[in-house]
Amino acid sequence: MAGEVHHFVVREGLSPSQAEIVQHAAILFGTFGYTKTNIGEIAERVGMSPGNLYRHYRNKQGIGEEVVRCYLAHAEQVQAAAIAAATGPEARLRAMFAEGIGDLLAALRENPRMVELADMICASDSGILHNHITWKVGTFARLLREGVDAGVWRIDDPDTMAETLLDASRAFWMPMALAQLDPARVQGRVTSVLDALIAGWRI
Repeated sequence: MAGEVHHFVVREGLSPSQAEIVQHAAILFGTFGYTKTNIGEIAERVGMSPGNLYRHYRNKQGIGEEVVRCYLAHAEQVQAAAIAAATGPEARLRAMFAEGIGDLLAALRENPRMVELADMICASDSGILHNHITWKVGTFARLLREGVDAGVWRIDDPDTMAETLLDASRAFWMPMALAQLDPARVQGRVTSVLDALIAGWRI
C-alpha cells in the first residue's frame, strides 16, 4: 500500500476488507482532508467499486468514524504502555500525559488535517468520543486511587477529581484546541498543570 498511516492501529474485529478500507481512507483523509475526500476516491484506492464499499460501510461518515476509532485505539495503547513502564502513581500519571499528549502532537505535525476528523466526530452522535473520554477519566481515577492507597495523596473522591483533572487539561487532549497552541510550550504547560494539582493532593 502506497503511503503509511502513523499513530493509528487497526482495531480488533474488523474484517480484512474493512481494515484495508480504513487504512486507505486514513491516507486520503490525511492527504486531501476528510471533507474533500469522496467515496469514489476511497473505493478507487482500495480497488473495489463504490457499491462493494457500501457493503462494508454505510457512507463516508461511517468510514471516518472507524478511522477515528483506530486513531483512538492507538492513543489508548500508547498511554497504557507509558503507564505500565513507569513506577509509582505520580510517575505513572505524568507518563500518561507526557506520552499521550506527545503522541497527539506528533500526529498533528504529520497530519494537520486530522483536525477535520476531530470536528466530524465531535459533531456526530456515534458515542466514540464519549467512550474515549470514559476510558481516559477511568484511567485517571485508577491512578489517583493508587496514589491514595499508597498514602502519597489525599483525595476524598478520586472519581470526581478524575473529572476535574480532565477539565483542567482538556485543551491538551483535543486536536482542535491543541493545534492552536505553541507546540514548543505544550509539554511545559502540561507539567505546570500537573504540578499545581499534584501539590494540592500531597500528604
